[in-house]
Amino acid sequence: MYALEALQDMKAGQVLQVIADCPQSFRSVPEEVVKHGYELIQEPERRGQDLYFYIRVPK
Repeated sequence: MYALEALQDMKAGQVLQVIADCPQSFRSVPEEVVKHGYELIQEPERRGQDLYFYIRVPK
């Protein structure tokens, strides 16, 4: 997951927007976010076939 690599280079409090078009990401992204200690700051948004996730690096 490229998002995890991007999150490692971000500072505390910064938010990463992740856009996914894979239906499985609806479950896998939130699981990976929690597993790696990040915060999903809102429920995933569905816009057409895309899913939007907003992930914050904890302070």
